[in-house]
Amino acid sequence: MRNLFLILFLLVESFSLNSQIKIDSTLIRLEIQLKSAQTDSLKVEALLKLASYQKKRNYNKVITYCNEIHKILDNVNYDARLQRAKAFVHSGIYKRRKSKYIAALKDYYLAEGIYIKQNYVHGLAGIYHNIGFIYQTQKEYRKSISLLNKAIFLNDSLKRYSGLGNNYNVMSICYKNLQEIDSAFIAVNKAIEYFELDNYEEGKQQAIANKASLLTRQKNFKEALDIYLNYLEYVKGINKERSIVNTNTNIANIYLKTEQYDLALKYVNNGIELAISQESEKYLYKGYLIRSKIYEAMNKHDLAFNDVLKYNAINQRINSAKIARELREIEVLHEEEKQRIRDSIIRIEEKKNQIITSNNKKLRKQLYGSIFLIFTLLIIIIVYYGYQKQLKTKKKQLFKEELSDINRQTNHSVKRNKKLPQNELKSPNIEEEYSLAQIIAELKKESIEEDRIQLLKNKIKTINKDFLQKLKKEHPKLTKTDIEVCSFIKIGLSRREISNIRKTSLEAIKSTRFRLKKKLELSKDQKLDEYIQSI
Repeated sequence: MRNLFLILFLLVESFSLNSQIKIDSTLIRLEIQLKSAQTDSLKVEALLKLASYQKKRNYNKVITYCNEIHKILDNVNYDARLQRAKAFVHSGIYKRRKSKYIAALKDYYLAEGIYIKQNYVHGLAGIYHNIGFIYQTQKEYRKSISLLNKAIFLNDSLKRYSGLGNNYNVMSICYKNLQEIDSAFIAVNKAIEYFELDNYEEGKQQAIANKASLLTRQKNFKEALDIYLNYLEYVKGINKERSIVNTNTNIANIYLKTEQYDLALKYVNNGIELAISQESEKYLYKGYLIRSKIYEAMNKHDLAFNDVLKYNAINQRINSAKIARELREIEVLHEEEKQRIRDSIIRIEEKKNQIITSNNKKLRKQLYGSIFLIFTLLIIIIVYYGYQKQLKTKKKQLFKEELSDINRQTNHSVKRNKKLPQNELKSPNIEEEYSLAQIIAELKKESIEEDRIQLLKNKIKTINKDFLQKLKKEHPKLTKTDIEVCSFIKIGLSRREISNIRKTSLEAIKSTRFRLKKKLELSKDQKLDEYIQSI
């Protein structure tokens, strides 16, 4: 309910500001997440998402989000290092776009230090890309390409296609400025390919626009202009302000080269006005440079001269030798700091390895002791079972000898009493006991042939004849299966042995026993086995 009110409030607020502006549903959703965040951690995550989204649109708001993030993180009691590092990255991007390259590089290095300690590969890939971007703006293209290759290696290991697209996109700009146009085309085509793999339309369109700048270098103005005009409509649709400024300037440049000065002036003026409103010196100085060339071509030399002065002033501020020198100094200091961090990590790893080695020694001792104990127990078990086997063999032998003596005595009685019937001369109790013991032993085997099982079942029926008659008399409703199971229980077979003989599952036998108990009208306290044994 609360979220519903928030949505309505934001929608009304959007309409009241300007009914002509297209509603940005993504921005509204992210702002709702921020307003509904219940904890500091969730609030910071929402601010990070807003910063990430706005850095491609209204990036002046990014620094506000970052300042708010740092204010929250200064008072939290959880490990917020990764969140702080991400905030440094966003503020670094903001400062870079404001042409504050030294401040941007410092923020990137602060983030990199945290990522190295946390072994956060995903973050390191982004850092290398952003630092490479700074060196690209400073015209140190080889250094930029080297850093971008590091980012590509990490993003490739992570299968992060959008990251690879961004890396190759910036790399194509470096190759273009190095006049290595073939390499630039290869890089920008790879960027488009990776953006397509990631279904990242915004990145793909940006890479296509970069390809248009290469076509401009090749004087393929018609194709380049078509791409730029389509891209301008696209970035207007998603309110991507920086790209709107840059694309206006690029279109003006093509109209300048094709001597359509009125159109060139129209687009460059649009770009300059937007750059001034966004306080973007990078695009402003580019706009002044192109407009000075347009005025020169139109023989408006005074206006051209004024724009050249403005261009030189901005260019000196953002591309001075002093800035390049300070960037190198920061880089050297950071390399020393990185080495210190690496040494610290190595020392920690060495301590961990020492502890692991010590623990491994203890574990090996315990393992050897356990193996010795198990080996000793195995020997004892083997000796014990060997002794039991010998004992059983002796008992069987004695039993056979006793049985032979009984048979001999029985045969002797038969000879003396020839008039007596043959069935009265046998020793039924002894034969029955022997037969039952043999049957049970055979039934308990894991594998028995079907013919043999049927034979044994018939013998059991014979042995249990009195029991079965009494059982049928007392419980006439029992089925053939019920009677057979009762017969097996009577001779002391377990559930598993019964399931093995009947070639059915243990669960089926359990179900049969449950039904039997009901049919025999036994109470819960009465046990089925005890009742059957009592019959």
